[in-house]
Amino acid sequence: MKKITTVILAAGNSSRFKSKHSKIFQDLAGIAIIEHVYNLAKQVSKKNEIIFVCNKKNINVLRDKFIGSLFILQKNQKGTADAITSVKKYLFNTDILILFGDVPLVSLQSINKLIKNFYINNSNGSIIVFKSKNPFGYGRVKTNKKIVMAVVEEINTSKIEKEINLCNSGVIICSSKLLFSQINKISSNNKKKEKYLPDIFNIFYNLNMGFSYILGKKEEMLGVNSIDDFITIDRIYQKKLIEKFIKQGVIIYQPETVRVSYDTKIGKGSTIEPFVFIKTGVKLKENVLIKSSSVIEGCIINKNSSVGPSARIRAKSNIGQNVKIGNFVEVKNSKIGDKCSINHLSYIGDSNLGKRINIGAGTITCNYDGKKKNKTKIENDVFIGSNCSLIAPIIIGKNSTIGAGSVITKNIPKNHLALERSKIKILKKI
Repeated sequence: MKKITTVILAAGNSSRFKSKHSKIFQDLAGIAIIEHVYNLAKQVSKKNEIIFVCNKKNINVLRDKFIGSLFILQKNQKGTADAITSVKKYLFNTDILILFGDVPLVSLQSINKLIKNFYINNSNGSIIVFKSKNPFGYGRVKTNKKIVMAVVEEINTSKIEKEINLCNSGVIICSSKLLFSQINKISSNNKKKEKYLPDIFNIFYNLNMGFSYILGKKEEMLGVNSIDDFITIDRIYQKKLIEKFIKQGVIIYQPETVRVSYDTKIGKGSTIEPFVFIKTGVKLKENVLIKSSSVIEGCIINKNSSVGPSARIRAKSNIGQNVKIGNFVEVKNSKIGDKCSINHLSYIGDSNLGKRINIGAGTITCNYDGKKKNKTKIENDVFIGSNCSLIAPIIIGKNSTIGAGSVITKNIPKNHLALERSKIKILKKI
């Protein structure tokens, strides 16, 4: 088996996407669409054996994002065959896998099946096809038993060919030497005056060297052309991720309202209530409860803890075991020790909390002095009353109590009570 070089076609101009940014950089569950394709390619080829075919607008962005791969500019963008031809001099004695930068849902399982079909059957090449009840817009695949006779693009289909429901995904594996021996025969004599790579199938079929095919899942082969396409793909991917967690023993109420990320980890026995948004970098351990309308990102929440409703846990936070974080609480860049309770309307930022600490409603850590973020440290068994302001940098010693409504500006020793209240004035109304 030869090494496999993966070519990712990413030179499209996203003209139908109607967005300020290229479709391939649109966020799909925490990373760009193109990154999903790259992550798949990395499981087949080494970094330096992945080639991106780019346009003038995206080549520098791609080069910065995927260091170690090769980036080729398709200058004239005269179709997919022209795109492949642009990398010809970089492919020698290798097999070539062709992927598309706007088709992010292709699974490794499907690619492995394609590769296996290619090598075991000793075929000239192999492609993934799929069936569609509404094939409009897709290239129609004409077959003779298990061999591809031709692929006809939608724009060039006859009335009879439009009825074919077997469609071309564009995902191909073949010998680069074989491909380039015939690719110059592809004509641009069509309505768009472009050279379509799928025309190669008919060329090889006429040489009695037809490509084989495997049947894939339509949802994996969907591409992003419009914003509607992206929304469809996003919905499919979210459903796939959610179903995986449910099978692993996670209860997710109203799963259609919950969003997770590509790298989310959730331990079994955990429960996710409706309208929760889990962004990238989140790890939930076993038996964690995330209540409705909470937003979580870049954090670890340990066993038997609960968050929400309507709470926000921000990046670089580590929530201990048996912790209760309640409604309208925000935690940012903080470590919260075991058995702490922060139940209502509080902000804890740039802080280190020990164990068994109670934070009263409305309490905040005042961590920013106008120039830098300062640290708050609260030691074990501290009780902080409601509506306190802790002015960092500050240390609250263990087993101390802070009275409600206090503004604390200096360190409090252990086993002390701290109160800070101005004298109340009661004046008769005039």
